[in-house]
Amino acid sequence: MATGSINRLAMQLQDYFDQLVPNWDREVTPERLECLSNIIEELDIKLGSHVLDIGSGTGILLPFLIEAVGGEGRIIALDLSAKMLHEAKAKGFQSIVDFVQADAAAIPLLHNYIDLAICNSVFPHFNNKAKALKEIARVLKSNGQLVICHTASRDAINQLHQSIGSVVANDLLPDEFELSELMKHTGLTITYLEESPKRYLVIAKKVVRSPPNWRNRSPPVSF
Repeated sequence: MATGSINRLAMQLQDYFDQLVPNWDREVTPERLECLSNIIEELDIKLGSHVLDIGSGTGILLPFLIEAVGGEGRIIALDLSAKMLHEAKAKGFQSIVDFVQADAAAIPLLHNYIDLAICNSVFPHFNNKAKALKEIARVLKSNGQLVICHTASRDAINQLHQSIGSVVANDLLPDEFELSELMKHTGLTITYLEESPKRYLVIAKKVVRSPPNWRNRSPPVSF
């Protein structure tokens, strides 16, 4: 299992989630799995795609992603928690899955490598959301997509984290305006946003704008 650099705040979060591993999968209800399955299906992921599953945890999304990308695809399961990833790896997923322990703000991947990055139930926990978004944009291919999703509403997620307190008390989902502002200088543009009692879904695209082609412009007129 590969590892990347992790800062002090991220270490605290890592310790928090390490402690949750024994009971993590018990919290995943059939309703949540159905919701996630529907989201992956709606994304229409192409066979052979390279997918980055950020906050992969114990691998809840991996069966759906493996089916979507097929045998020629590649999935990078990235998480802060080594224990979460160990649990996922023990489930015996196919060899197309690579497990990487790293912070989303320091993703150990090449530029323009990923077709789709998905953040399921993890985006609020990024302690530097702007930096994480820039990193995600860096590893995405041109026109690649970022997906942020939860199997509950934004308000419900925020209330849950505030009620838990501790290291996740301030781990909140931003509203649409705040999220757009965070993405403004990353090259990511929101193309879809859905908020309902049963799910929260944001899709953003990496748009690479071509520099002006000065050679094809007419020379300035002098008088």
